[in-house]
Amino acid sequence: SGRKPTKRSYWTEAEVEALRAGVKKFGEGHWTLMKRDHAEILKNRTSMDLKDKWRNMTKAAAKGGSNVGKGAGKREDHFRTERKKQRQFWTPLETHALEAGVLRFGVGNWAEIKRQAGDIFSNRTTLDIKDKWRNLQKKRGSAARNKSKFTQHFREGKKKKRVFWTEAELKALIEGVGKCGEGNWTAIKREYPQILANRTTIDLKDKWRNKKEKTNEQWLLETQRKGRDHFREQKKTTRNYWTELELQGLIEGVNEFGHGKWSRIKRSRPELFSDRTTLDLKDKWRTKQDKTFDEWIAETKRKRSEHFRSERKTTKNFWTEEEVQALLRGCEEYGEGKWALIKRANPELFKNRTTLDIKDKWRNMKKHGGLEEYKKSGSINAFPFRAGKESTGRGKKRSAPSSVQHSRPQKKKTKTPWTANEVIALQAGVNEFGVGKWADIKRMYPEVLANRTSMDIKDKWRTYSKRAPHVPRMGF
Repeated sequence: SGRKPTKRSYWTEAEVEALRAGVKKFGEGHWTLMKRDHAEILKNRTSMDLKDKWRNMTKAAAKGGSNVGKGAGKREDHFRTERKKQRQFWTPLETHALEAGVLRFGVGNWAEIKRQAGDIFSNRTTLDIKDKWRNLQKKRGSAARNKSKFTQHFREGKKKKRVFWTEAELKALIEGVGKCGEGNWTAIKREYPQILANRTTIDLKDKWRNKKEKTNEQWLLETQRKGRDHFREQKKTTRNYWTELELQGLIEGVNEFGHGKWSRIKRSRPELFSDRTTLDLKDKWRTKQDKTFDEWIAETKRKRSEHFRSERKTTKNFWTEEEVQALLRGCEEYGEGKWALIKRANPELFKNRTTLDIKDKWRNMKKHGGLEEYKKSGSINAFPFRAGKESTGRGKKRSAPSSVQHSRPQKKKTKTPWTANEVIALQAGVNEFGVGKWADIKRMYPEVLANRTSMDIKDKWRTYSKRAPHVPRMGF
């Protein structure tokens, strides 16, 4: 092991003057006497240090320079590099706080932004904040320019559809390079005008670059495989849920042959896994993890039932006046709760209704009121129900009574995605006023949130908190 390196200590002017005085008094070479004569000044220097320093001073004097000034310059450079500030990368929280501050106070008010951010900018100066904002604007400007160039490129002409290379085209390219030489793509294209009719010289150049160190046979096989994989991905398969018998067979196969032996498991049960690939077996086993067999079966059944439940979802079928009258007569005749009897008594009217539909409709009628009024007047208009859509000539639909206008479906509001400035304003407003003060947040940023209602702001905050729970809350 070598000697442990010592920390470099630069010579001071007093030490240099003491060395010169020692050489003048005792002569060159008597370093120990010099050190004893100036014990206080040269206490941190050895005889070897004095010798080396004098040699360097002599060399500098021979070149016509001042060794003292040179040493001082080196010392200043050394401490300047030590004082150099270590780079601290900006965190997402600091960036969000900067954008929110600029949105609130404007560009240039860096001191105000720093004061309002509090502990977030404790390690940042106003110059750091200014520089970061300038860099953000530069990045966004270059990104916008690149995006505009990109869109302009594809606006000028339609995007070229990918056409996989055939074996004949590859052979023609190989023969052309052997005959005309690499780089003469125009000559190669003229040599095979029929085969390479749909290829440009750039296509030939790019395809040959992909060949790299492969042999011609390897290159042909790889291109054919890529084409097959591409078209295999395009053939989308329907999802086939696993049965309890298949899961049991998969567990038995893993216990018998071991984890990872998917081909042997599939071959041992050909009828059971006839519609499953080895990749299906591997993916399904990965979902098991640490679950027991019963838990695994229950989870699979739950996913399957949710899938079919979503497929069975029906469109809303509004009740007609005849159906409501039949329901009222049935309740008077058979009593409340006899939904099956009411359905059997009116098979034609209730052929598209279940007993649960009838029960729910009766509950809603009681909830919205109108039963007492109906008993007195006998008028069906006492109930605020939505009548069925019946034609009244020339294809026009009959308008519902004024008492039921509220139940008509409203025109669906068009969805407007939130911009980055709106999200930043929402975050800053929540930190300023707290969750729930949506009207105050809207008043705080009237221009940014001009097209948003308090309900929009509330819904956005709820979905934002769910999707990004890891985002820290900014404390202004």
